[in-house]
Amino acid sequence: MKKFPAEEYDLPFFHEAGYVRKLCPKCNTYYWTQNPDQETCGEASSHGCATYTFLDNPPTKKSYTLHEMRESFLSFFEKHGHARIKPYPVVARWREDLYLTHASIIDFQPYVTDGLSPAPANPLVISQPCIRLVDVDNTGPTFGRHMTIFEMGGAHAFNYPDKEVYWKDQTVRYQNQWLTRDLGVKPEEIVYKEEVWSGGGNAGPCVESIIRGLEVDTLVFMQYKVVNDEFIKLPIRTVDTGYGIDRYTWISQGTQAVSTRSTATFSTKSSKWRA
Repeated sequence: MKKFPAEEYDLPFFHEAGYVRKLCPKCNTYYWTQNPDQETCGEASSHGCATYTFLDNPPTKKSYTLHEMRESFLSFFEKHGHARIKPYPVVARWREDLYLTHASIIDFQPYVTDGLSPAPANPLVISQPCIRLVDVDNTGPTFGRHMTIFEMGGAHAFNYPDKEVYWKDQTVRYQNQWLTRDLGVKPEEIVYKEEVWSGGGNAGPCVESIIRGLEVDTLVFMQYKVVNDEFIKLPIRTVDTGYGIDRYTWISQGTQAVSTRSTATFSTKSSKWRA
């Protein structure tokens, strides 16, 4: 997989908010944290970088149902100039290379991201039901982190050569503002992990947001079309954010399994579960 240089992730927001860049000795990945003494990236994964610490100890100001979390997400971006659009079908009938809609960006590939047709709105926000089978081997063993059917919140902006909507720095600012001001997560709880994303024929650098061991969203800065494993620069730069609405609901409830009701009915005595 192609690696991107450090400057692709070096955003003004990180410096303004007191973040420092560190290298995780376990997964060998760079990450940004407000805690200079933090030793690993903080993600509960097969590398053993951390454990889940949100169980019985949620970081949000209250417990949310799935409906409440979805509405919080959509309303936040709607207030910040994003048009709310209806979800697309879970059968990706507009695609010749895919059967199922497994991410919100699938709705806009390749026609919008390649500049072949205009976006239904720009910027826009959507909560897209998804079916993802590529991770089916992880469903169950990762203790709720992977699901075959889930809901992805997507805040998308399409930047054309003659029209800049917003790009990397503002993307992270929006995400951080929703987490801290609306959901009540403390800023020092949020870790940003540098990664490379590729999917649906496109690619770009991304940062994954981690809270108490759980990756909750991925902020992708799509700049390339992938052709025969080669990255070809696109004229359109797409903000492709994937917010795990189910994961955010789960982390707000702090329970062993997510509940869609107002009060979760599951609990656990241990907060040391691994992904």
